[in-house]
Amino acid sequence: MKNGFKRKLIFFAGIAIPLLLLSHGLAAETETDSALWAGGLFLTEKDRGLNYSVEYQLRLGDHMSSLSSHFLEFLGYRKTSRSLLLYGGYRYTRRPDHNENRLVFGGFWDLTKTGKPVWEDPNRFKAVLQIAYQHDFNVQFDDLLQDSNSIRWVLVGSKPATPTVTPFFIAGLLTTWNESYSFGIDKVRLGGGFSWKMSERSRLRCQYMFEKFLFRTPKKNTNIFWLRYEMALGR
Repeated sequence: MKNGFKRKLIFFAGIAIPLLLLSHGLAAETETDSALWAGGLFLTEKDRGLNYSVEYQLRLGDHMSSLSSHFLEFLGYRKTSRSLLLYGGYRYTRRPDHNENRLVFGGFWDLTKTGKPVWEDPNRFKAVLQIAYQHDFNVQFDDLLQDSNSIRWVLVGSKPATPTVTPFFIAGLLTTWNESYSFGIDKVRLGGGFSWKMSERSRLRCQYMFEKFLFRTPKKNTNIFWLRYEMALGR
């Protein structure tokens, strides 16, 4: 099977599978909420070696009326080939009733990588698949503190519309397992938005996501509105 066909298959499967799962159980009793996620990310950029980022994010739930959580995350990145970027790091989250700790290891795979340098083809369509393993500890499930493991699958497609605005769409799955739940799909997300290049080193990311929880009873849907300021530091 040719690499081009494999990449197209992964790309369309990444859209079709979340759509099918979102349609599952629509007749069942479902709660609906709206949430606001807002924060900032600062990234160091170097020609060689590791890059680093730090992100702070505030999340409001209950129709944006109360604090759901806020976190601080540190990540390190290393580019291993023209199409693969590996990363790992730590996130500390504070919630109203408990704190959480997370270790994460994963990678970004550019499915549409071409032989041309980015600066020679800046307006091409780009599809990136993110796969990450996450280990959460000191996490509350069903009123008990226990560890949890998950694998995150996210597909993002984007293409610049102007020199400063790049629309994108996103489809994702979160598979989770712990002492209370066997391995299964916990969350499904679909959405899109745009990235606005404010300067050579800063941009604003505006995004909407529809999130469906599958482990909860009753099931829960959330409309998420996400704003993030991003800045790249020195090279």
